[in-house]
Amino acid sequence: MARSRRWDLALLAGVVLALVPTAAPPAQAAPPATRLAALQAQIASLYQQAEAATAAYDTATQAITQQQTQILALAREIVAEQAQVDQLTSVVGQIAAGEYDGEALAGNQTLQLLLAQDPQAYLAQLPLASQAMGSVASTLQQLQQARAALAAYGEQATADWEALAKDQATAAGAVAEIKARLAKAQALLASLSAPDLAVLQQLQAASAYARQMAWRASLTAAQLARQASGPAQAAIAYAVAQIGKPYLWGAVGPGSFDCSGLTMRAWQAAGIDIPRTSQEQWAQLRHVSVSDLRPGDLVVYFRDATHVALYVGDGAIIQAPHPGGVVELAAAGSMPILGVVRPD
Repeated sequence: MARSRRWDLALLAGVVLALVPTAAPPAQAAPPATRLAALQAQIASLYQQAEAATAAYDTATQAITQQQTQILALAREIVAEQAQVDQLTSVVGQIAAGEYDGEALAGNQTLQLLLAQDPQAYLAQLPLASQAMGSVASTLQQLQQARAALAAYGEQATADWEALAKDQATAAGAVAEIKARLAKAQALLASLSAPDLAVLQQLQAASAYARQMAWRASLTAAQLARQASGPAQAAIAYAVAQIGKPYLWGAVGPGSFDCSGLTMRAWQAAGIDIPRTSQEQWAQLRHVSVSDLRPGDLVVYFRDATHVALYVGDGAIIQAPHPGGVVELAAAGSMPILGVVRPD
């Protein structure tokens, strides 16, 4: 079974080179080629900007979920603490009215007690028995503590609501940014004639091929043939099963994924929780050298860590590439590599 799984993954990885041309595209006239090369770079930049906005969106929505959970917990605490304050206030009123433990205070002392800036100091001046005085002091102390706790919960809830509103605004801004970048990229593609679009696709494939060949040349056959750990095999198997599903920013499956949603779910399927976003995965997971890369590792791309993919061996990755794309097998070296992290 393990041998069959390794063979399947090797077969998948082996077709990576078929994804890019083995020869340079036909020569084009200089002006159109130059124009299309610039257009290719512009579209690639727009997709990267959209992925950066997606990372911001993912971070904001994750924070929103956490804040909503905290606010609900605080609401329960506030309700419970308010009940405690109400109960203790009632007890203090009974004490002041002489209805508690048989103690009696003079006529207008109830009002004086409740209006006093320092109720404990006021009661200390009254001719009460020491035992009753201790009971009153203890009750007042509990009331003051409950009121302080209630105020603290209220302040924290206010802060959480403000943070929630800020993160919701960040998420909304990220959505607008994503849509704007994608609309611009789609408009550029729509402006091309069929021949120009074919040349653009050739340029993109040739660029990816050149990057992949340069990257593979930096690794030995032994490095490319490393085997996955048990958990990594499970993560890879999950990712393989998602091939063909659409990319959708902010999605974590099961029907669609963004780049970090796919890697997170793959490792969850292996029983290991990892952070939600590509930037958090880069920041929090263990870094390993690219020369130590093995199947199951996460390859993080671009200087701002805005893209991540699952390495499956023999120079191949499985990734959710960009809006308009689908989960796919691709060449690991076809984009600028920031580094590698290992979840297990």
